[in-house]
Amino acid sequence: MNRRLTFLIAAFEALVVAGIGIGILLAPLTVVWLFENDPTIDWLVPFRASADVWMMAHGTRLVVPEGLFGSDTVPSFVISMIPLGLSAVIAFLSIRLGRKLTTALELWPAWVASALVYGGISLFLSTAAYNEFAYPVTWQGTFFPPMFFLFFVLIGSLFGKRQAFGEAANLPEPAERVALRNWAEDRFNNLHWAIRAVSAPALRAGTAVVAILLAVSAVFIAGMLILNWIQVIRLYEGLQVSFLGGVMVTAGQMAVLPNLVVLGASWFTGVGFQIGAGSLISPVATVVGPLPALPIMAALPIGELGFGMIAILVPLVGAFAATILIRRHADAIRFEFASAWSAAITLGLSIALVASVEMGLLAAIASGGIGPERLQVIGVNPLMVAGVLFVEVAAVSILAAFFSARPDKPDHPALNQQR
Repeated sequence: MNRRLTFLIAAFEALVVAGIGIGILLAPLTVVWLFENDPTIDWLVPFRASADVWMMAHGTRLVVPEGLFGSDTVPSFVISMIPLGLSAVIAFLSIRLGRKLTTALELWPAWVASALVYGGISLFLSTAAYNEFAYPVTWQGTFFPPMFFLFFVLIGSLFGKRQAFGEAANLPEPAERVALRNWAEDRFNNLHWAIRAVSAPALRAGTAVVAILLAVSAVFIAGMLILNWIQVIRLYEGLQVSFLGGVMVTAGQMAVLPNLVVLGASWFTGVGFQIGAGSLISPVATVVGPLPALPIMAALPIGELGFGMIAILVPLVGAFAATILIRRHADAIRFEFASAWSAAITLGLSIALVASVEMGLLAAIASGGIGPERLQVIGVNPLMVAGVLFVEVAAVSILAAFFSARPDKPDHPALNQQR
């Protein structure tokens, strides 16, 4: 593809991704508006709501000014929680677009087109969605969506597997991919020998620990919903919504389900999480106040749980298994390090560092505010969960690394001379 064709294709694909993201929200809201809403309500209401949630999925904050709710005055607040379910869909579509662009000879025209089209759409939506009752932070609504979209397009186009078929497969790779690969290889080869040896296995094992925590959390939440199905039904009945309204409530909960999975992962570390200021839900102690009357709240581990402290074994067992299973990827460590102690400590601390940084970032992304006053504090303290997970993983991984990273034999000339 030449530059002009690359630019046009990327612009069209960016328009499609934005349309899908908005359509996922606007289509069901329009159906509810057509069949169940007061006919005096303008269609702009569901349109603005869809635009607001779409921008929130890109990290934009929504401001709700002070106003009356019934007979009570509600203070102004900011909705800052990102609906990670919708964010994941948009990120997937963006990476997929980036991979499609790998058939081009140059990528920069596609990047420019993606940023311009997506930026134009976000500017239009941030302006059209403005309402005195709830409105996005203007500059965030304008710049965050194209930055989010372009970030994942860059990942897909630079790091994704090349999708070239037929005659296109015989063409050279885009110049930007080649330049990045050469630059990365040069930087990696210039690193300290210990970092080169440890980086790959530590990244694998640390990421595996976080993946295990998230997987166990997802299974645990599903199990809690099944066990508490009566409470789920009661909460749906308490909302007093129609069938279509129930579908919308369920769709909204699906959008924040990944957030809840991250909170569950924090619960298994022992740190726990908050649903409102002053509350704490953890295996050690549970203190909660009034909770939102949503059916998904039935999945929260509230009350006396006999296996609470046992839950902390999940990151410990995960760290042990991940460290053991990377043995086949630790050949460089066993060759470069002459001491079992230095190899085990270096690898164990590196795995703990990767796991703690990743978990801290996830905790920061999954947390935020959803309502006034105490509901401005929802989620996990990222520094606390990162610090606790670092200690847990390091203690276990260092011990397991004596098996995974123990040098096969002294290979350094100085040690051979001493022998």
